[in-house]
Amino acid sequence: MLDQQQDAEHGARERAPGEALYRRPMPGGGFVEVEIVVVEGATLPESDGRPHHGRIVMERRANPGRRAGHRAPVVAELSADDRDELMGELFRLAQDNPALARGLMRWQARHQGAD
Repeated sequence: MLDQQQDAEHGARERAPGEALYRRPMPGGGFVEVEIVVVEGATLPESDGRPHHGRIVMERRANPGRRAGHRAPVVAELSADDRDELMGELFRLAQDNPALARGLMRWQARHQGAD
């Protein structure tokens, strides 16, 4: 079973040690990327005790020069007991532009007053 977390606590993140499994360009520029984080021994707080954790990062800046010094938003995070189940759900979400837009809108709403 999957648990989806919409990055309520973390907002955007620096690149954490994660295995980027998939990247695709976004309409209008930027990209979406699926990352898997290996949880060994200790668990990540986001993983809810489950051994596999993944996230979807959405870089909105089309110009790579403008990305330096900025963190791309993490628009979705998932944890699962089964790596294949986790990967399937992450890839499905990464292909769903409306779901990505909703995740980005939630992220933006949480960070409006934080700047």
